[in-house]
Amino acid sequence: MIKRGKMQKKAAFELSMTTVVIIVLAMTMLILGLTLVRKIFTGAMGNVQQLDDKVRAAIDELFIEKEEELLFYLTKNTAEIPQGTEWGVAFGFSPDEGGEYSYSVKLDKEGIWKDLCPGVKEADAEKILGIGKSGNFGSVYSGAQQYGLIKLLIPKTFPLGCQIRYRVFFKKDGGDYINKFFDVKVVRQRVAGIF
Repeated sequence: MIKRGKMQKKAAFELSMTTVVIIVLAMTMLILGLTLVRKIFTGAMGNVQQLDDKVRAAIDELFIEKEEELLFYLTKNTAEIPQGTEWGVAFGFSPDEGGEYSYSVKLDKEGIWKDLCPGVKEADAEKILGIGKSGNFGSVYSGAQQYGLIKLLIPKTFPLGCQIRYRVFFKKDGGDYINKFFDVKVVRQRVAGIF
């Protein structure tokens, strides 16, 4: 009879250890799942390497929501770009008037936040603009949606937290038409997608 009591205690102990292991594994899977979902949704509006149908469809949705002529595919018009990486900022343009349209991206007059970007000069900020810093859409009719991609390359030497404001200027038939800004904020490089 005594042996049977010890066996029951041993079985109960093994059952509780199994329960603990299952709970630990479940919590690990939950955390990994949440991290993956967070990464998917925070990356959803940001870095764009090419203008594909998904990006165009997302910009089309923004046109429906915001009813603006010029939209950036960014959260709060800010691109948070890790040091030493290339980043693509997608935008959509849907003019209220037909005409010949071209655009250019320039450092905004507010430009560089000097207190956040020690040692960064205007020439340095201009150099990070790559492919897509200017373009010509040609003849565009009223309400037609056009898309563009501006590539930026942030050097590893740019200080963390540095913020730079750029402005996209659109010209219609050679004259000024519309302009809008977007900000670039230099952030720490993420390691293996972990928070």
